[in-house]
Amino acid sequence: MLSHGALICTSMLFFALWMGTPSPHLHDDIPIYSPASSAVDSTVVKFNGTLDFPSIYRGSPSPEIDAAWARIARDVLPTRVSLEDILKAGEVDSPSKVKYPAEFGGGFMASMEVPHQLHCLNLLRKASWPEYYRPTDISFQDTPEVVRMHLDHCIEMIRQNIMCNADVTMITWDWVQGHKIPYPDFNTRHQCRNYEKILDWTVEHAVHIPRSAVTRFEDTVDIPLPFHLMHHDV
Repeated sequence: MLSHGALICTSMLFFALWMGTPSPHLHDDIPIYSPASSAVDSTVVKFNGTLDFPSIYRGSPSPEIDAAWARIARDVLPTRVSLEDILKAGEVDSPSKVKYPAEFGGGFMASMEVPHQLHCLNLLRKASWPEYYRPTDISFQDTPEVVRMHLDHCIEMIRQNIMCNADVTMITWDWVQGHKIPYPDFNTRHQCRNYEKILDWTVEHAVHIPRSAVTRFEDTVDIPLPFHLMHHDV
């Protein structure tokens, strides 16, 4: 009986140690908590990297292309999170955070990163067609300094995201007729997240309240004004 008991205790000890050992598949990809994690669904997608691939997101500006981008880049669609969500995500409870009034359900205002990143990419796309967008698009109606700062902000956000995710998918190279040097094959398979499902989650959890209802509470403390806004109306 003693030997059996010792064997069981030893087995439990090794099991506990094994459970506490970081998985080699997870140690450098530990997810940061998000209430939208339930919408994450992995799928394998083969990218189309053909130079003239007729995507609905590319080409000469048109209302159809603008509508396609507007659907996926909904960075101004706020959702609601709880204090528990904020703390679980590693954030701190700050008196500067925007709260919804109790009569509109309470909670804190939040939005997701990915639509903002797509907004930034869309802004760069528009900037490449200045004759079409500059006269009418609100993003280009500010002073040249602020427009430049907005563009640089977007470039920096996209850079950080690309380096953060560091896609290590292999691109093979081929000999192509008419080319004297090898040519990369950008039609590669990727493990992706189903963006349509995440977009559905955003729409489903969007908070629709009058803009006038989003006001400061009595205990609100503003964060310092960013330097680039000090000489501009906000």
